[in-house]
Amino acid sequence: MDPQLEYATKRIVELENLLLVNVEDTVWPAEVGMVYSQIESAGDLPAHHQRRLKHHINRMWLEKMPVPDIITAAQSLASAMEKYA
Repeated sequence: MDPQLEYATKRIVELENLLLVNVEDTVWPAEVGMVYSQIESAGDLPAHHQRRLKHHINRMWLEKMPVPDIITAAQSLASAMEKYA
């Protein structure tokens, strides 16, 4: 394999591991459920993407982002996840 292609492949795998965190089933705070319920396409995502989306919503909540910004970011993330569902 071409060294540049091999490097690019390894880098993509590293970035996917950062972005696509492995999230176990958990009990989410009510605030996460409130935001999650406002994401139109969230229920259509596979279960592993739904868990990742809730994980990211929870992180944004813990970082004290404003709720409208969390909703906007979560909608964008859900749209991106639909492409890889």
